Amino acid sequence: MELFFYYKIIMKLVFTGIQGCGKGTQARILVENHGYTLVEMGQEFRNLVASGTELWNTIKAILESGEQVNAELWIKIMETVIEKQTADKIIFDGFIRNDWNKEIFDRILPDYTAIFFNLSEEKAKQRLLGRMFNQTTGETFPHGTITDPKTGEELIQRKDDNEESILTRIAEYVNKTLPIIEIQKQEGKVVEVNADQAIEKVASELAEKLGL
Repeated sequence: MELFFYYKIIMKLVFTGIQGCGKGTQARILVENHGYTLVEMGQEFRNLVASGTELWNTIKAILESGEQVNAELWIKIMETVIEKQTADKIIFDGFIRNDWNKEIFDRILPDYTAIFFNLSEEKAKQRLLGRMFNQTTGETFPHGTITDPKTGEELIQRKDDNEESILTRIAEYVNKTLPIIEIQKQEGKVVEVNADQAIEKVASELAEKLGL
């Protein structure tokens, strides 16, 4: 008698972790090798800018007046982005960073799984100080990468990847995002991956834990 084992593939993913942990790199690997769709908050905001919709016109008027976009509008932006997604296998990157981000996902997409790329603050700082950036695509690459391997474009270092700015971003992660991850762990929503490994090993561990 043959035994068949069924592994449930985890479909709806929210990538989380300290900046520099490699979320973007691992997202691209899942997209290329396993057919996931990547939704990045930064790119979605840029898409909104180009859309000319009523929502963007409202945001534009606020920004041009010198005021900040309030939480109510940010909630509307996130709701709009999440609700329009139709892909079965999907990665949300850069979405859950504080308590109200989490509340939106819990309400609209409660069956998501948070993928926590665990990396120490010191290792994250080291990576960010040497990180390279493609101005056209917005993709980031590890220290020592001179050109984009896909496009051949020359890479630069981002102006905000300096020590003072990096420490500020790390502090924000520790104070706002890490407590949310701890709550998600208690809720059984977290799959943890050791991000302090070579890219290939992180990808292998992630694929195994996702059932791919």
